[in-house]
Amino acid sequence: MSNITFDGQVHESASKFPDLASRSFVCASFGKTFHVTGWKIGYCIAPAELMAEFRKVHQFAVFCVDHPVQRAMADYLKYPSHYLDLNNFYQEKRDFFLDGLKSSKFKFKPSLGTYFQLLDYTNISKEEDEVIVRRLIIENGIASIPISSFNVDNRNDYMLRFCFAKKKETLEQAVEILCKL
Repeated sequence: MSNITFDGQVHESASKFPDLASRSFVCASFGKTFHVTGWKIGYCIAPAELMAEFRKVHQFAVFCVDHPVQRAMADYLKYPSHYLDLNNFYQEKRDFFLDGLKSSKFKFKPSLGTYFQLLDYTNISKEEDEVIVRRLIIENGIASIPISSFNVDNRNDYMLRFCFAKKKETLEQAVEILCKL
């Protein structure tokens, strides 16, 4: 997500460093990076010898991306503003979401380069994250991801992951619900 960095941060890619680039794959989703979710198209870049091996597996895992989506992506990429302006687009959403949560009991450090925000809920509950996630969905109609799902042995860090790549109205509703917890 090299086009999504906030607060003056610069994306660091393995491909910027010759030794790492010689032995790395850089894979990304156009859908996520360029805010065209649902298009289901991405890319992989690597040195020729690694790409040769990648293609051996890829041909059996993915047949192809449909032609209309390939054409649409080619047209989309003709206009750099479509992706170069995404930094500001996502940072405004992050800032709006976090400004609304300042009066909540959640603790957070602003994310520096994604459209997800981690919220520490230790001032609200000592429940396991998977339990509170279910409760938030059932009782409040708000979805989040338990961070334990990403941790070794499902370690609970009392953190939830929220997506702020939403319409303003959706973020306003989420903030209202979360501030009541």
